[in-house]
Amino acid sequence: MSRTRRHWFSLICAVCLCRCLSAGILWMEAGILVVNVQDVRKHPVSGVQIGVEGDGGSAVTDDHGKARIRLAPQNKEKDWVSLQIVKSPLGKDLVMVSPWDSRTPIPSFENESENFVRIVVVEYRDRAALENGSVLAALTAKINQGNAPKTPEKEGREEDPKANLAAVAQQFGLDPEDLDKAIRAWGEKTTDTYEAGLAALYQRNYPDASARFRQSLRQREEKLAADRKAVADAAFFLGESLYGEGKYKNSAIAFRRCLELKPDDTVFLNNLGLSLELAGDYAGAEPTYRRALDIRGQVLGPNHPTVAQSQNNLAELLQAKGDYAGAELLYRRALAIDEKALGPDHPYVAVNLNNLASLLEAKGDYAGAEPLYRRALAIDEKVLGPDHPYVATNLNNLAELLEAKGDYAGAEARFRRALAIREKVLGPDHPDVATALNNLASLLQDKGDYADAEPLYRRALAIAEKTLGPEAPRSSAIRFNLKELIEEESSKKTEK
Repeated sequence: MSRTRRHWFSLICAVCLCRCLSAGILWMEAGILVVNVQDVRKHPVSGVQIGVEGDGGSAVTDDHGKARIRLAPQNKEKDWVSLQIVKSPLGKDLVMVSPWDSRTPIPSFENESENFVRIVVVEYRDRAALENGSVLAALTAKINQGNAPKTPEKEGREEDPKANLAAVAQQFGLDPEDLDKAIRAWGEKTTDTYEAGLAALYQRNYPDASARFRQSLRQREEKLAADRKAVADAAFFLGESLYGEGKYKNSAIAFRRCLELKPDDTVFLNNLGLSLELAGDYAGAEPTYRRALDIRGQVLGPNHPTVAQSQNNLAELLQAKGDYAGAELLYRRALAIDEKALGPDHPYVAVNLNNLASLLEAKGDYAGAEPLYRRALAIDEKVLGPDHPYVATNLNNLAELLEAKGDYAGAEARFRRALAIREKVLGPDHPDVATALNNLASLLQDKGDYADAEPLYRRALAIAEKTLGPEAPRSSAIRFNLKELIEEESSKKTEK
């Protein structure tokens, strides 16, 4: 069984978190978004200027923490808008906690007690935030958002979990190690089903996370009329967790639920496309990807990096279908966009180079693919450092090409370096270490070195079954490879 090609794209998936709390009746009118800004102790925060991104206006909160923001003419009830802190009060540096991704649906313009949006803020570098469950829930959601699926490859180039942790910690002025410890401790003691799911997903315990998000989604569906966003959150994270388990048909169902709440959200569309493709439903995935690409092109313009991301995902689907001409056109367009917008040495350019090289290799054009792989490797080594997990993946791709060309010595050296990087950076029991062991074992098997290949397969299988579960696709693939090795070795001995 051949190894799975690893290609990736940094495309992130997100939904929103915002709970509307009971308060005194606020005077509503069409075209106005009423917000109520509080700190984590539910004290009103005055003097903070809150705005709606895009064509919307902004307003400063009063002594009760309330502000009335003029919306853009095209905004209507149930549309989603993004909020931002335009200016903090004098002497303060505030960061938004909730909505955790800044987005919220516009409540009804009727005069109802809950027709406003609550915004929770904290002070930058406020370590007390690490002791607040609501803050930790929001920060964990942001990190999980960064770790969400991005590409249609089963073993795709994941965002570095440590990098996502560091990025969120930096946004709030916190130490990454302190934040990690706080999340793990909070996850052990929280009794809230949704929060426990977030904590389990953060630690990549997908079965536990899926079970908790299923329960949370059922609970939130019952309260849909009161909080559409809460349902979208639970549906999204359930989809992400099921995706992590390899249950792509079920994750597609969860992402479809997200789209029922926001039909034109390109993030939801992309995630649905990923799930459908990996479930083998190419007919369903292609129009989903194309719809996401069309919307992004209209909103962002044809030369935006996010459009290039959609082009990459659609190209990978076309490549899987055997439409090499259509895939190559999209890959080259995406590469041109990112080189111009981001510069020739950006990691996203390295992703584009890898994807295009994969296509050329699949066509048998090894001469065209090899320099692209080598350039991608050079970019990531220069920008990310020689021991970054992405460098390991680049090494793996180049090694597979060299093996296909018959350069076993060159391939083995790169497979071994990739394995060493992953063991050093990710730890000896990480699923990606299992993949590296499997790939090296496969090369040794091809060389006829069964004695050295078998223990590598067995170690890879033990890691995969422990971390992903015995029925996970990666575990099944390694188990098949080990079985094939044993049969092949037995056959060789019989021939002698």
